[in-house]
Parts: sequence; C-alpha cells; structure tokens
Amino acid sequence: MSSAVNTDMSEFWNGEGGDKWLRFQETIDASLLPFGREVMAAAGILPGERVLDIGCGCADTSFDMARLVGASGRVLGVDISEPILAHARARAMSIAEKNVTFECGDAQLHGFDAAAFDLVFSRFGVMFFDDPRAAFNNLRAALRPGGRAAFICWRPAKDNEWVSKSLEIVSRHVALLDPPGPEDPGPMSFGDPERVTRILTASGFSNIEINSFDTPFTIGRNLDEAVAFLTQMGPASGAIAQSGANDMVKSTIVTDLCEALAPYDIGSGVAMDAATWVVTASAT
Repeated sequence: MSSAVNTDMSEFWNGEGGDKWLRFQETIDASLLPFGREVMAAAGILPGERVLDIGCGCADTSFDMARLVGASGRVLGVDISEPILAHARARAMSIAEKNVTFECGDAQLHGFDAAAFDLVFSRFGVMFFDDPRAAFNNLRAALRPGGRAAFICWRPAKDNEWVSKSLEIVSRHVALLDPPGPEDPGPMSFGDPERVTRILTASGFSNIEINSFDTPFTIGRNLDEAVAFLTQMGPASGAIAQSGANDMVKSTIVTDLCEALAPYDIGSGVAMDAATWVVTASAT
C-alpha cells in the first residue's frame, strides 16, 4: 500500500482543505443533511448501538446518530483533519453531547479496537482511500461478527448536474484537470456499483445492497454562496486554482456561473440534481 496519497490527503485536510471546509461548514452540512439522513435510515440504527462514523467532518452525522443510539450507545467520529475535529469537539462540548468521541486518523490504517462496533457509517467519506480494499478490511475488523456497514457515495459526474454544469462553465475559461482513473481515489471513485461490490466482497462483506438515491442538492443559501462554494470547494475549484488564472478570468467565471445557476435559484438556495448510491453490507 502506498502512503503517498495518504500523506497528500493528510497535508491537504490539515491545511488548505480543512480551512476551506470550516469556512463553508454551515453551507456544506445544511446541503448534505438529506443524504446523511437517507443512509441513516438505510442503516436502521438502534438504541444502544456502537457506531463508527468515517470522515465525520464537523460531526453533524455523529450528533444525529448519538441521538439515535441514546445514552446506552456511543459514536466514535474519525477524520483525517485535526482542525476540523477541533471544531467538532468544541461543538460537542457546547451541546453537552456525552456519548460522542473523536479520533484523528486515516481510517484505512487506524488501529481500531477489534469487533468493537455494530455499524460503520459514512456520509461521502469512503471514496478517498488509496487502497480501498485494505481500508474496508480494516473497517470490517472493527465490526463485531454480524455487524454492518452503511455509506453514501456519489454516482458519476455526468449524473450529477451540480458537478457537470459547473465543470462545463469553468472549462470555457481554463483547462480542466485530468479526471482520476477508474481505480484512483476521488469524490466520484465509487460511482461504478460493480467496483463497489468487488471491493466490499474482497474485504469480507456480504449481503451487499446498492440503491440509488436522487434528490435536489441545495448548494448554498443564495446564488453568491453557491458560486463561492463551487469555485472554491467544488469539483471545478482545483482547475481554477492550478490554472494560474488572473483576477479578470476568475471574475468572468463567477459571472458565467451566476448566469448559469440563476434558473436553479429557488429562493431558499440553489437546487440542482444530485445522484448517489446508498450502500449497505454485512460483516462476515
């Protein structure tokens, strides 16, 4: 297993990536709320269960699941970004959430207690492993016999209007980055359900179910916030950052995006089509 990607991911999320996530935290968590709740429903979380939340971010999903498992259960949130987790811990203290704890680490390498959890959960946090089979081997070992996994991941970019539209607009002004290969990590790397099934099966999971979940994705509370997210944090942000575009080009991109997204502004935010997979599986 190569550690290069892990190092890059750690550096990014403990630096620029973490700073951007915190800047957009309220926007992101509000936008992702229906996705997290859809996979929680699929997971069938019960009182008293022990849940491992992978890529927990600022802990919205961790707090939701803490309420579902109740005082007799517990939730461990894991993320690779210490600045993000510092924010999560501060939020937990402010609301006196006592059955949630956090650990910083790479989930594909982290030394979890064996057979300690009933459920491994993730909202868009499992697509970035450089060795997903090793990662899911590690996560399966953290599950009790008969435990389960439940996560949500993006379908391909062409099925996600919020991705394809923004990339199309940005490509008029700067060259897009080469897309990741079919086995490379990235936000859409679990878009192929056959690949997901192959990885989970090889890692010792069974009873694998993959169901589509399509819903409007509300990107920001207004047009300006949506455009800021897409150009600074969204799928086109890397191309803009690496293009060396001057301020005039960046301003033109913003203007074109505002024009393109205006029809999607529903008053309470910019809502565009989003397509995901909800995946559940059992540990064998």
